[in-house]
Amino acid sequence: MNNYNTLFGQLLSQVKRPEFDKLCKTMESDKFRKDFNTWDQFVVMAFAQITRQNGLRSIQNAMNCQKKSFYHLGLNKEIKRSTISYANKNHGSEFFESLYYQLFSTLERGARKLTEKKLYAVDATTIGFSLNDFPWAKFRSTKSGVKIHVKYDVGESVPEYLFITNAEEHENNTLGKMNLKKGDIVTFDKGYNNYAQFSDFCDNGVYFVTRLKDNASYKVIKRRKTHTTKISSNHIIQFTGQVAKSKCPNELRRIRTVDNETGSAIILLTNMISCSAEKVAEIYRKRWHIELFFKTIKQNLKIKRFYGTSENAVKTQIWIAMIVYLLYIMLKKSTGSITKCFTHFISEISVSLFQRIDLNLWFAGSSPPVSVHAPDVSCMQFEFCL
Repeated sequence: MNNYNTLFGQLLSQVKRPEFDKLCKTMESDKFRKDFNTWDQFVVMAFAQITRQNGLRSIQNAMNCQKKSFYHLGLNKEIKRSTISYANKNHGSEFFESLYYQLFSTLERGARKLTEKKLYAVDATTIGFSLNDFPWAKFRSTKSGVKIHVKYDVGESVPEYLFITNAEEHENNTLGKMNLKKGDIVTFDKGYNNYAQFSDFCDNGVYFVTRLKDNASYKVIKRRKTHTTKISSNHIIQFTGQVAKSKCPNELRRIRTVDNETGSAIILLTNMISCSAEKVAEIYRKRWHIELFFKTIKQNLKIKRFYGTSENAVKTQIWIAMIVYLLYIMLKKSTGSITKCFTHFISEISVSLFQRIDLNLWFAGSSPPVSVHAPDVSCMQFEFCL
């Protein structure tokens, strides 16, 4: 007899129900709800994310066709699209934001040496909307949209902090909101140019690496020798522009390096005075990890087309998408398997959600024979895909 829960049930079991229910009670998220509580909403929207349903009707039909498969998750009644729509519109997305951070706090993160600093990449991605359907998110005369601002832990491949704003919010206003601490290293593109923030980082022991703006005015305080062809200049500088100097009087470092792929020169700005120029250049190259993260979630999760048009519905869908990604990271950590990327994980689990095999073994690439009571899909099919 096969005693395994479905793969979907095992994946969601990483969300501990006692902690989930405690958070519900604290935030009163189930207040005024009757037949469709917060857990039901979470299960439905997580299912929609993983299977990439096109709309509320397809969510309704897909879940009601598999009614028995959801019984162990507490969904005992038929799902109605009007119920999903109402919940996404009227029940605060703040609960799922809090749930993300609750899960993140339980994530087993790799041990760092005492002398090793945390490296973060900061960036934002824009999601565009139709102005007619999403007038609350207007940021241009003919467009609307939101931005997802992310502080990404490069070493752990996971967003440590994120928030959602209207797309008109400029990036250089958000660096101070990223909860950076003394000793952290952060890298970002020159769109985040903010001289006052650079000075604040220097004063508070936060190290940064970014690109120097082309029109920046500065004077060279000291020229350092370079020992490799990849670094053509290494200078200690100070801003001379009236605005820049008044906001950032600190001595900074200008490094001219060469992009390995394009061969073009890149001018870096940092307050890491004692670190080698090669190390600084390598830190900036790691900024591309966050670009790959944005590409991955946009390709594999439903964060470009939405099941509702209200601000709350949009934020709810984005936060649950982030939770699905975090569940993947948690599974990756618990199994110790590093071979299955998120793209493969989503494409494979979406067609095997209701198989009753061990999730950890399936994720790692090997699983026990499928019971005759399981759906008629061969386990060898998934081994071939890996």
